[in-house]
Amino acid sequence: MEHTKGTSNNPELLFGQFLVNEHAVNESDVVEALNIQKERTTQIGQLALKNNMLTMQKIFAILNAQVNSSKRFGEVAVELGYLSKESVDVLLNIQKEGRPPIGEILVELNKLDRNTLDILLEKFRQLGQ
Repeated sequence: MEHTKGTSNNPELLFGQFLVNEHAVNESDVVEALNIQKERTTQIGQLALKNNMLTMQKIFAILNAQVNSSKRFGEVAVELGYLSKESVDVLLNIQKEGRPPIGEILVELNKLDRNTLDILLEKFRQLGQ
């Protein structure tokens, strides 16, 4: 499985930029892959329901509170007292682990071949990204 390190909140974006800089893919390929990744990433509310951390009633209450807010689902859940910050962190880690890696999506889209991905991923890791 592909893992990336970095100081950004989105290491996939860093790896995507690295792939563009290496002329392995173009920016539109990365944007397409990131959009697919977002579509395939399970939402926090769904994970909380699946893990018996929230009921549907509480999820709807959070979503309703979120309507006129720029806050994220987890932030609202904590503010309403439905989840602890630690529980949100657990859910975010579950979400991250289930997120398909951008490199894998690019291979699936035939924008990058497996061997090139492996070589560039190793180079990316060696750069300490």
